[in-house]
Amino acid sequence: MNILIITADQWRGECLSALGHAHVKTPNLDQLAKEGVLFRDHYAQATPCAPSRSSMHTGMYMQSNRCVVNGAPLDSRFSNWALEVRAAGYEPSLFGYTDSAIDPRGLDPEDPRLKHYSEPLPGIGPYTPMRDEVSTEWVEYLRDKGYPVPERPWSLYSELREGVDWAAGGDAVLPLAIEREDHETHYMVNRCIDWIESQSTPWITHLSLLRPHPPFAAPEPYNSLHDPEDMPDPLRRDSTDEEAPQHP
Repeated sequence: MNILIITADQWRGECLSALGHAHVKTPNLDQLAKEGVLFRDHYAQATPCAPSRSSMHTGMYMQSNRCVVNGAPLDSRFSNWALEVRAAGYEPSLFGYTDSAIDPRGLDPEDPRLKHYSEPLPGIGPYTPMRDEVSTEWVEYLRDKGYPVPERPWSLYSELREGVDWAAGGDAVLPLAIEREDHETHYMVNRCIDWIESQSTPWITHLSLLRPHPPFAAPEPYNSLHDPEDMPDPLRRDSTDEEAPQHP
């Protein structure tokens, strides 16, 4: 049996045309939904990102696995799907990230893995490294293709915008100045496809895509698929005080 797990970070649950969204068009995801099983009432167990992923990877509520904020280490006494399938004979791989902070107990205080929380989930074998939410392999790919990648890769989202200063709140509608086939999502999907096609034994892999997580910097034509004037208003109250009761 071959198993492919795909996730997308900060995807709003209703934003699938397969679910009848009036504006968003998601043809590839719709095809997956058509060929598989579509869960209309699936809920993330926690926010922000890392606690939500920890719940998904372990099958435990946040208050049980105790990963309650980004950067909180996952206790090594807890198992997860990667460890379980490894025990069954698979070597799970990862394209993307899980942002799993390693359990510090038993490690040297100077262990470099303690300086960030970008480690893969325990049990994962081959993986594509990421730092500061940017794939280091993708950065090298862009450099090899001649893009002017800045010294600090995270800055490429502002410096590869056509004159837009993202940090100063620049217009997110303007495109990221790379070709769409060179975008991070496109690159990661192609890496995963190439790996799958090279396998000769049963496999399991996790394709973990960062987008639509900010920054909102898309290449053409995706930056202008929708006119902001046609979008419905956000579902929110008129004031912060009115919002507060639904966010305990």
